[in-house]
Amino acid sequence: MRLFIIALFFFAADAFSLSAQDLYDPANITTIEITFAEGNWDQLLDDFYATGNGERLYGTVKINGVSFDSVGIRYRGGSTYDPANAKNPLSIKLDYVKTQNYDGVEVLKLSNGAKDPSFLREVLTFEIARNYMEAPRANYASVYINGNFHGVFSNIESINSLFFANCFQIGPDNSRFDCNPAYDFNEPQPTPPFGCTTGHGANLEYLGSGTACYFDHYEMQSPAGWEDLIAMASTLKNDPANAGAVLDLDRFIWMAALNSLLVNFDSYLGANARNYFIAKADNGHFVPVVDDMNESFGRFPWATIPQAGDPQPPLGYYAEFDPFFGGGEDTKPLLKAIFNNPTWKRMYVAHLRTMMAEMFTNGWMGQRAEELQSLIGDELMSDANHFYTHDEFLENLNNTVVDSYDGQDAYGLLPLMDGRIAYLQGLPELQATPPAIGDYHTSPEVPTPGTAITLTTTVSNAATVYLGYRGNIKEVFALAQMFDDGVHGDGAAGDGVYGASVPVGAGGLEYYFYAENADAGVFLPQRAEFEFLSLGVANNVVINEIMAANQTTVTDQNGQYDDWAEFYNNTTASLNLSGWHLTDDPLLLDKWTFPNGTFIDAGSYLIVWVDDDELQAGLHASFNLAATGEQLLLVNPNLEIVDQVVFSSQMADVSLGRCPDGTGAFTSISPTFDADNNAACAVPTNDVRRREALKIYPNPTGEFVVFKNESLAEIRVRLVSPWGRIVMDARFSGSLEMAVGDLPAGLYFVEVNGYYVEKLMVVR
Repeated sequence: MRLFIIALFFFAADAFSLSAQDLYDPANITTIEITFAEGNWDQLLDDFYATGNGERLYGTVKINGVSFDSVGIRYRGGSTYDPANAKNPLSIKLDYVKTQNYDGVEVLKLSNGAKDPSFLREVLTFEIARNYMEAPRANYASVYINGNFHGVFSNIESINSLFFANCFQIGPDNSRFDCNPAYDFNEPQPTPPFGCTTGHGANLEYLGSGTACYFDHYEMQSPAGWEDLIAMASTLKNDPANAGAVLDLDRFIWMAALNSLLVNFDSYLGANARNYFIAKADNGHFVPVVDDMNESFGRFPWATIPQAGDPQPPLGYYAEFDPFFGGGEDTKPLLKAIFNNPTWKRMYVAHLRTMMAEMFTNGWMGQRAEELQSLIGDELMSDANHFYTHDEFLENLNNTVVDSYDGQDAYGLLPLMDGRIAYLQGLPELQATPPAIGDYHTSPEVPTPGTAITLTTTVSNAATVYLGYRGNIKEVFALAQMFDDGVHGDGAAGDGVYGASVPVGAGGLEYYFYAENADAGVFLPQRAEFEFLSLGVANNVVINEIMAANQTTVTDQNGQYDDWAEFYNNTTASLNLSGWHLTDDPLLLDKWTFPNGTFIDAGSYLIVWVDDDELQAGLHASFNLAATGEQLLLVNPNLEIVDQVVFSSQMADVSLGRCPDGTGAFTSISPTFDADNNAACAVPTNDVRRREALKIYPNPTGEFVVFKNESLAEIRVRLVSPWGRIVMDARFSGSLEMAVGDLPAGLYFVEVNGYYVEKLMVVR
């Protein structure tokens, strides 16, 4: 069962890819060795930066021991670049001359640590963000130039067309913008063209009907798209109640909550909105991605345009900054739309509450900051080009440090956030008691495609309950109201059980619950819509497993590591697939046809190589799968879609398989080529989610079970029936005891942080 989306970024199918250690491994420092033929490389890079045309200097680069030649390198950065700096931000383009990448990454973005004595803000902020939204991966890199140690950098994933393809399945021709104005707030504002109003950064404000009105405020990174941006801005201005028709609204709400919680004014929230990207998905909705977080945690001084001579605000200004700032500001149309819609505002507060609980009140942020300090401390001591002393690096976590780079106070991260959390917790909106969402059920437990399914959940203290649902990751969640009236599959009227029925397509169902009263709202899962519940569908024959990034797992009869798909027969009789079809294009359902004489035995598996090589013997489809993400459809002879899997970017040699076998939703597993998935479903595929972190006893059990969390961090544990019903969902540190006496006897799956780790047997 896949319970949430994790964005993974790996190789493109047509590119030459090498890797060793993960480029963005949060537990290790990436090593980058640059070699230039020119001894005056620094002067040349300064000259290229001054010309402003993006020219790069050729060099060779070795990343974690893997070498790349013909690489293009330039300086980057705005206020953190200076020709007088001993260490400037770098952009390394591996594919500058030839097609090559490291772990699917073609452009490396390295930040020099200026404006952050703690050297924690950017990496830590992106790590927090990735729990709630699609955001760049980040870690640290030790950089050597011409054999000399040049210093420690933040290694931040670039936001480009490949990023949007991997995270959102958005193609390079879709409208895409870098929301970073071409001017700074303390410079004279550009005179708007005739017929345009004055802008205030990339704030999604409607400036007029002409495309020239927006040129100074956004950089278009797609072949076209200005008209899409203008239409979206017009909706925000003239019809904000329908902002959800043009924006993937929940993603923007998460972005707004993150910026406010971390008092990150160098963002949409600040004086001139900036430092984020947007792109229009195939579903017609814009999605956001945050960028440039080195001045989060209160380093950027201004939420509004300052007057000449205004001093830097004191620590208390940041700690007690209004989380609903923008609700009355025409220059913040996104925030105005959110905060003037009661439900959207309550959703925003629910997201704030979730981040506060998971990242701060439980001590996680302080612990993780100390881990990062320990990771890079020795390297920074050897970094002669670092902007701050080692003592300042250590001190800024807990104390204010005067930043020698800009002369401003860099407030201690922990005192800032202690004050921030205390202030927010004292607000009426955060003190209000939200509804409580309890157990939930689906009927039937395993639906067939094209049927309706009834979902019910127990809710208390609610005025309204909604079911958010969609068919796959390319769709926007729709909201269906749930009722406790006795006529929506909810049992007796007024019993606290709410129900709703929705259609289920060939790809299954992804869903969550949201409940609110007049004062507060709550989601289940709490990280929805970023995390969600999944329900698989079953048919006589199903797509059971796919691999779109086969590098070393298994070869076809010609010794080639090709994409493959596994099919499973859920029945007790042999099935004839002659005349059935496979396709990755819903507009071309008969793209490839199973040849005559193709059978799949009862309870058995069938492999098709999806490799665009029909000349080979056996079952070889006429197309291949994109490792960056796409879809695969199984179609019957009547051109009816029988099964479907829509997937995001895939990890090399990790497959997507149904858990449990044949009926469950898809999740990442270790490949089980032509075999049962269930054993693989019980093993996590991500080393970060090690099964050793959780001890379960007694097992088998009849009355109770103890889950002991031996890691320091809080984890999320779910107990799932073989049919996908979640019977327990909890986040905890330490130990948790659960009564199982009321559960039906049988096998249950235990998952940690979204990955199956163990089986639990309940006996009577």
